[in-house]
Amino acid sequence: MALGRWLNGRRARNVARLPGDIDALARLVEGVDAERYFDVQAEDAWQEAAGRWPLVAQLLDLKAEPRK
Repeated sequence: MALGRWLNGRRARNVARLPGDIDALARLVEGVDAERYFDVQAEDAWQEAAGRWPLVAQLLDLKAEPRK
């Protein structure tokens, strides 16, 4: 089962990493340079997770910004 490769804590070496939105856009649209863009989704995800699990964020010494 393919899902087992993700659930064991490590990805199998032959499983390709999923591209981000910017990487996918750069592949589809000529002239888009993925190196010039910052994909904010990862930042938003960890900020949301730090707010949801403050104890874990404190243990990892992550400072979550207050929600607006």
